[in-house]
Amino acid sequence: MYLDLFDELRLNKRLIKVAGFEVAAYWAELQSVLKQVVKKQAADERGFFVLDREYVERETTLSVSKQLKCDDKLISLGVMMKDEANPNKIAIAVNGMVAVITDEDTTKLKKSTAVKKDEKAAKIAGIKMTMKKAILEPDPEVRAAYERWIEGMIDAANCRFTKAVVQLFEQTVTDYTPDKTKRLKIIEIATVNSYKDATWAINRLSSTRPNVATKLPEQKICTGVSNNVTF
Repeated sequence: MYLDLFDELRLNKRLIKVAGFEVAAYWAELQSVLKQVVKKQAADERGFFVLDREYVERETTLSVSKQLKCDDKLISLGVMMKDEANPNKIAIAVNGMVAVITDEDTTKLKKSTAVKKDEKAAKIAGIKMTMKKAILEPDPEVRAAYERWIEGMIDAANCRFTKAVVQLFEQTVTDYTPDKTKRLKIIEIATVNSYKDATWAINRLSSTRPNVATKLPEQKICTGVSNNVTF
C-alpha cells in the first residue's frame, strides 16, 4: 500500500497550502525514507522506525529544530506518531495524508477521535514493552507474573511508572525470598492491589498468614539441690 501511494504523495501543492512549504518538503522526504524502511522491513511491529535527522537535514536543508516543528504539525494532522522515549522514532500514516490532501474542507484537518485513540494505544503499548524489557527474572512463570503486574500498573495509571520502579520491585521480591510460590503470591497481591512497592505486598502476605501458637520450651522446677544449678 505504501509503495503504491508513493508517487502521488511527493511534494504536494495541497499540502503546501495546508501546512506550508517546509512541512510539505519534509513529508516528501519522509516518503523517500519510508520507501526504504518498507523494503528493508526496518519498522517494528507497531510501524515505528528510527529517523536519521542528520540525513534528512542534508537532503532537505531543514535543521533538526525545524524538523521537530514539522513533526508537531504532522502530529496535529493525525499522520505522524512519535515514541515517547525516543523523539527520532516515528510512525507515519500514509492513508491519513491521502485524506488530508484530498479533502477540500480544511476544518476536518484536526485529528479525529479515532486517531487520538490509536495514538494513545500505541504509546501505552510502547511503554509496556519498554518496562517489560527491564525485568531480569529468568523463570518464565515468574517473569510472566511480573509482566502482568506491569500491565496492571500502567493500565491503572495511578503512579509515575519507570524502569527504576520495575527494577526496585523485582529486587525487593528477589531479596525477600527464593521461594517461587511466595514470590508469585507477592506479585499477585501487588497486581490485584496496584502496588508499585513490593514491600506493601510482602506486608500484606505476612499479615494474612495464619497465627501459629508458639510452643515454649519445657520448664523444669528448680529445687535448688541440683549440682548444675547455681544461685
